[in-house]
Amino acid sequence: MSAKRVNPALEEPSAHDEPSEIRRTFARNLRQAREAAGLTQYGLAKASSFARGLIAKLETEATNVKLDTITRLAKALGLTEIELLGPVMEPIRTKRIRRAPGETLSKTEPTEFRRCLARNLRARREAAGLFQKALSNAAGVQVSAVGEIEVHATNVTLDTVTRLAKALSVTEIDLLGPGEG
Repeated sequence: MSAKRVNPALEEPSAHDEPSEIRRTFARNLRQAREAAGLTQYGLAKASSFARGLIAKLETEATNVKLDTITRLAKALGLTEIELLGPVMEPIRTKRIRRAPGETLSKTEPTEFRRCLARNLRARREAAGLFQKALSNAAGVQVSAVGEIEVHATNVTLDTVTRLAKALSVTEIDLLGPGEG
């Protein structure tokens, strides 16, 4: 019997689950962008303050990743997060960006990428006429998680974004990209 392993506190699938399309797209785009920048996995790891093993796992196994990780990698490559997640990545010429000392993401302040998700999630949920509890039930996430995302722009994984997008019948990019205005 093969049960789906889930972290009950976060309701996140384990790394053993099949990667979603957006995770596979991110993995492909990350590798293309890294190679276009002339960086090795070690070079990108150093520029983004991650271990080389994480970069390798992201590129080869399309592991689940949190939004702040995407932000750090995008900054290290001189790209936007959406450029790394978009379905078609145009041939780009990235510049090798060296991260200045002390230029880390705040552990308390949400990034603009997370704020964008919060705004778009709330707008899409309200447009669908759903309460947070109904969305949480449809997406299979805790109701408190929906509230935390909308109110505090918490750092969630791509799998959580995928579940919320499916429940709202939109794409992940619809939730993560710039809003309609």
